[in-house]
Amino acid sequence: MMNWNKNTDCCKWNGVTCNHYTGDVISIDLSCGMLQGTLHPNTSLFRLPHLQTLNLAYNVLTDSQLPRDFSNSLTHLNISRCGFTGNNSWEILLLPKLVSLDLSWNYGLHMQPDVLKNLLRNSSHLSELLMPQIHIGWVSPTFLNLSSSLKSLDLSYTDLQGKLLDNIFNLQYLEKLDLSANFDLTGPLPNVNTSLNIPLKRLDLSNCGLVGSLPKSLANLRHLTSLDLSYNKLNGTLPSFLFTLPLLEDIILGNNMFSGGLPSTLFNHRSLKRLSLGRNQFNGKINGGSTQPSFIQLVNLTYLSLSFNNFTGLWDLDTLLSSLPNLQGLLLSNTGLSVITNNGSSSYVNPNFRRLGLAFCKLTLFPESLRAMKKLTYLDLSNNEIHGRIPDWAREIGANELYYLDLSFNSITGLPKFQWDGMEYLNLQSNQIQGSFPPSVCNMSRLLLLDISNNSFSGVIPQCLGNINSSLLFLHLQSNQIQGQFPTSICNMRNLDSLDISNNSITGVIPQCLRNIVSSLWMIDMGHNSFHGIIPDVYEECGELQGLILNGNQLQGEVPSSLSNCQSLMVLDVGNNKLNGTFPHWLGDLPELQALVLKSNKFHGPIETPDTYKSAFPGMRVLDLSHNEFEGHLPRTYLQNFNAMKNVVKNSTTPIYLSIGKFYTVTTAVKGRDLEFPKISVDYVILVLSNNRFEGEIPGIIGCLVSLKVLDLSHNSLTGKIPSVLGNLSEIESLDLSWNQLTGEIPQSLAHLTFLGFLNLSQNHLVGSIPSGTQLGTFEASFGGNPKLCGLPLPTKCEHRQETQLEIDGDGDGESGFTWRVVMMGYGCGTILGLVMGHVMLSTGRPKWFNAIVDAAEHIIHTRKNTRRFVYIGK
Repeated sequence: MMNWNKNTDCCKWNGVTCNHYTGDVISIDLSCGMLQGTLHPNTSLFRLPHLQTLNLAYNVLTDSQLPRDFSNSLTHLNISRCGFTGNNSWEILLLPKLVSLDLSWNYGLHMQPDVLKNLLRNSSHLSELLMPQIHIGWVSPTFLNLSSSLKSLDLSYTDLQGKLLDNIFNLQYLEKLDLSANFDLTGPLPNVNTSLNIPLKRLDLSNCGLVGSLPKSLANLRHLTSLDLSYNKLNGTLPSFLFTLPLLEDIILGNNMFSGGLPSTLFNHRSLKRLSLGRNQFNGKINGGSTQPSFIQLVNLTYLSLSFNNFTGLWDLDTLLSSLPNLQGLLLSNTGLSVITNNGSSSYVNPNFRRLGLAFCKLTLFPESLRAMKKLTYLDLSNNEIHGRIPDWAREIGANELYYLDLSFNSITGLPKFQWDGMEYLNLQSNQIQGSFPPSVCNMSRLLLLDISNNSFSGVIPQCLGNINSSLLFLHLQSNQIQGQFPTSICNMRNLDSLDISNNSITGVIPQCLRNIVSSLWMIDMGHNSFHGIIPDVYEECGELQGLILNGNQLQGEVPSSLSNCQSLMVLDVGNNKLNGTFPHWLGDLPELQALVLKSNKFHGPIETPDTYKSAFPGMRVLDLSHNEFEGHLPRTYLQNFNAMKNVVKNSTTPIYLSIGKFYTVTTAVKGRDLEFPKISVDYVILVLSNNRFEGEIPGIIGCLVSLKVLDLSHNSLTGKIPSVLGNLSEIESLDLSWNQLTGEIPQSLAHLTFLGFLNLSQNHLVGSIPSGTQLGTFEASFGGNPKLCGLPLPTKCEHRQETQLEIDGDGDGESGFTWRVVMMGYGCGTILGLVMGHVMLSTGRPKWFNAIVDAAEHIIHTRKNTRRFVYIGK
């Protein structure tokens, strides 16, 4: 439009076409014209009386709206990727000559389902309708005009819902159908009408909710060239009939539930160019017993993905690459296949090769065939057996186009000088790389993730890291031999999401300049270094911070109260420092906090609950306050609030972890020793209050924390009996009450803890017999230091007792299966459920002497006193 001149004939303007005979404007093409601004609905542009084609695609016409009046001559309208908003005008349906309508990728544009329905019904000349990313929300459409002239229909990303139409494949002129990324579009694939010669060439139903197997009638789509059904829930075997379709070039079936072996007809389908079967459940041997893959017959292949399946076999990489001269992408990670390379210099590699994934392939050598891949963009050789130094020529791989490199979890000892200025993802973790921090990393101005953790890098972190401050999101340098002070250049990385420099020898104070980046960070791990001084008070703006790990330093002072601003904080670990002060009760205001580790510091005083924190810590799953100087009674009110410890529900057998990225480690005590948790499972609930000065009785409310896996109250001054309600902890795996002053008998209810793998009740004042006939008898070292205990596994035998003791708090069992655990479980958790259940049981005809016991229990519950009273019943 820069050349448009009002003094010249508009028919000579760029992008304008006129009728040669009448001079009327019939076409305007301003696509990719760098236009900006807003088109108003009354603009005359849409009302040129003879206009047939209007193309405004790829301009920035933000917040523009379609007019209510179009030229009736319009046949082609393209406003894709322009920024139009609002609801489509009904007048768009009144264009009798409309052939092509492209409204795609206008994110703010909405169309009512009835409008689309009428458009499909009434536009007799419409052959192309493209509407991806237009919100429609059509629920279970039932109308489809089978006589429609549609050749191309794209309704991807339009929020279609309900069952896929049964007659969707019966449009007799349809050549392209794309309904992808309608995640709530469900049902099986419908059958194809065998009486019609459907000209469908491209079919994309990826990212929907489709189920079932592939119908045999798909074999009737004889013109099909591209089939994409990835990211669904389709199952069954890979049918042979797919490979009888003579023109089929692309088969994209990744991320489904297909199983079984690959049909032999696959390897005879010479027209195949792209085959993606990754992330399914395929299995079997696929190379006929030799190292020559059967795929070498598919000489036209450009892309092959078999990742994340369960195949077996041994493949020769050099043979595969030399046999497939057109191959540009090969993804074999986690296939179950073993890959070998002889590093032969004669193997041919397509110079346009771009993607190679060979993770978990038992590869022992760094493939020399990579040397020819000058346009490689993606390389994953992680989790193999590559050893030694990476050759110097490796820096030439991909020239400057390589953006993804993962060499993690190998035995690599040395690296070449990097030359990849365009690198975005560099993962070298868990190797044996020595030497100083590679300064060439500082030239990677686009780097998003840098992980060199778990190596033997030494020296200091260079200040030149500040060169990549505009892009870096993840910086992970933990578990090396890096020394020196915290590099202030890190404070310039304004886009950093995750910072992990733990397990090094970095010293000095944590700098105040951290405030420059804390607003963008979601995880900080500086644990196990030599930081001293105080935790800096830099958390005024930390709304995104989800994890803060400072474990294992020499930090002093108190936990800064500015952390109360970090409303997204899930994990706080400041254990093994020299911190002091009272319990930071204001942390209870953090709604997302799920793991708090204050262990091995100098915190002191009672843990009292202020009136304003009566509902604190509802999401707490891991709490470790051990090895401090806390005193007084156990924090009953806080324990009452630990709702996440009461009702963890397992929805699947697959572990689910706290979602703050995969890079964080929390250290806490389990089974008597410190363990590191690289990830926290949401159902692994831990409560450790050991090695303090707590006194008084163990509150019965702990029996309500039924999701506990670990409970450690050892090395305190707790008194009274072991509450029988601890028998409600059905998930408990580790229970340590040792080195206290507990008295009375071991409750019979502990014998029912079937998952218990560690038990320590030693060094108390317990009496009586150890419950027999249970796994308690296998814990040989669990009962020492209780001289009045008897029974297995102790050598002291128990004398025959003349009296049976029944405890009202639930230790004993009555006649006919009645148990006081029913009553007192409800009482201990703050309800009268147990009492109600007890009355129900009594109403069914229990002995009269139980009435007296129930009366006593009612009196106790009424006065809210959990006393230790006994009713003795003579034999």
